[in-house]
Amino acid sequence: MAHQIERNYAFFSNSKPAWHGLGTVLKGTPSAQEAWKLAYPWEVFKLPLDARLEDGDQIHHMECQEHSAIVRSDGKVLSVMGKGYEVIQPHSVFSAFEPMIDSGLVELEAGGSLCEGKKLWVLGKIKDSDQTVLPNDMVKAYLLFATSFDGSIKLSASMTATRVVCANTLAQAQKAGIDFKVKHTASAKMKFDSYVDEVHKLLSSFRQSVESYKHLAERKVTRTVQEEYITRLLEPDLLDAKKSADVSTKAKNKVYHVIDLLDSQRGIEKVPAMRGTAWQAYNAVSEYITHENGRNPDSILNNQYFGDGARLNEQALSLAMAL
Repeated sequence: MAHQIERNYAFFSNSKPAWHGLGTVLKGTPSAQEAWKLAYPWEVFKLPLDARLEDGDQIHHMECQEHSAIVRSDGKVLSVMGKGYEVIQPHSVFSAFEPMIDSGLVELEAGGSLCEGKKLWVLGKIKDSDQTVLPNDMVKAYLLFATSFDGSIKLSASMTATRVVCANTLAQAQKAGIDFKVKHTASAKMKFDSYVDEVHKLLSSFRQSVESYKHLAERKVTRTVQEEYITRLLEPDLLDAKKSADVSTKAKNKVYHVIDLLDSQRGIEKVPAMRGTAWQAYNAVSEYITHENGRNPDSILNNQYFGDGARLNEQALSLAMAL
């Protein structure tokens, strides 16, 4: 399976499947229980590890008390973790949305597994969060809950925004102090539950982030400034005459490609007012991160939310604000 997204990637909405036609498209929004059964319908267990030692004709077995195997209910081994690691069950991640769904605050929109089942994520749209940056250019607020079963990411919740016109995911608002992460320890579940109470604060912070987007949309810049911004972000050595000769062809082509996205990015024809602005330049980078920064849909999504794409998008926003 080339795309490496398990179970063909669950996608909860009335729109087209994401990521090159992958996914299960639902009519209407699912309950937390329905979403869990589609996206990650297994339990995960800690099982003792045995060491097998051969001494001539004799074989000795002994338990490795400092580590456990993290195994899914379908028998798939996900990782080996230390004894302090506590499993957060997939259904618990989805259940964290239930109070928000019941109150009418959030609708589940997407969810699934990444990295051959080692990561689980679920995305919920905050209702009535729509904000307009420019005419025909709206952003919506989402809550991203995620966990891993190999220690690669902590149990986390954060807010992200998506431009409706092109479905580009914008930078997570970590600088606003709305990122939430806890280690996989015995107290993790209690800490995670308390996060639900913070959603309204997050929504207020999201609206403050939109003011940054509006600033970028109002900031007129030349094409030269846009291209220099992209180059400085992705490959600053190209701006140095002495160092540029050592930049690889692959790195140069990436920069040139993102510069081309200034005019070819999704939805730009619907938002003519963004041309010649810092907002146009920032969204060229955002489109690259959202749709192209990886070898396949699995790695693109992983990078976007948890890897170098998330860091790059944060840097892109910071640098754009300085234009």
